[in-house]
Amino acid sequence: METRKGDWSGIHFEKTQQAFNRDVLPKLGNLRVSDITPAVIAPVIEAIVKRGSLETASKVLQNVGAVFRFAEGKGFSRGGSNPAAAVRELLPRKRSHSQRPALLKFDALADLLRRAEGAPISPAVRICHRLIAYTAARIGNAITADWREFDLDSETPAWTIPRSRMKAKDRPFDHKVILAPTIAKELRIWRSITGGKGLVFPSPTGRAHITHEALEKALRVTLGMEGKHSVHGWRASFSTLARDHGFSREVTELTLDHLHDNAVARAYDRGERLAERVKLMYWWDAQLSAGEQGQVGIPLRPIVTSGVACENG
Repeated sequence: METRKGDWSGIHFEKTQQAFNRDVLPKLGNLRVSDITPAVIAPVIEAIVKRGSLETASKVLQNVGAVFRFAEGKGFSRGGSNPAAAVRELLPRKRSHSQRPALLKFDALADLLRRAEGAPISPAVRICHRLIAYTAARIGNAITADWREFDLDSETPAWTIPRSRMKAKDRPFDHKVILAPTIAKELRIWRSITGGKGLVFPSPTGRAHITHEALEKALRVTLGMEGKHSVHGWRASFSTLARDHGFSREVTELTLDHLHDNAVARAYDRGERLAERVKLMYWWDAQLSAGEQGQVGIPLRPIVTSGVACENG
């Protein structure tokens, strides 16, 4: 883990370490690496698969394999074949990431948000889910958010995520998430409740912050959305509906912090398109908030924010 720490993001390192502590070390931690065979590793991975975490099982197995390569390099094992390699054949075929479930109608998304408001979900999970819904932010960025990243009191509130915390780390600017009126107001209320210092979504169970699984479980189990919509699915909903309603691919992709154009074009065009992104986020906010109030398909109307004329539904 220490040899990889400099190469991985903080979020990835933390998630990997948590997975090892939870799934691997209780079963393999006290065994000599030279005594571990594929048959010893297999039950560890099969237990993860059995609870429905196929992606986690694959990543854990990949990292277990790295441990054995490290051990061989250090002379702690006899060498030869890596015992983790054979276990990969026990993994079910991966489902395509592009098929993650996502709702693609505003009325369905609004219904989900309304039901989440009345569901037995912890306050931190509830508001974190709403932040993701209203911004299409990545789960990892949301659960580890720090109050120092938020400017909630300016004319155009924003959440600026340091580039070091983003999936893509080779861009010359931090990622700015526009916070339109509904979610900005809710975050100000949440700030007054929590004190506005440190992590935005601290865990009620003693962890530093709420977990990825807590959010996913809230949708999958509590709200019964398994196979219909996932927390990550908000990004697909946002991208699809924004494009369907006339917003450009470039602005939508920049909002999601995805790459757009080819490497040569990006080398010359380094703009963030903030004015267009403000327009997009105010439109998205208006559609969701109107839907929550029982209205859908509201017309666009001009709005001015930070001196930029925008369209808001």
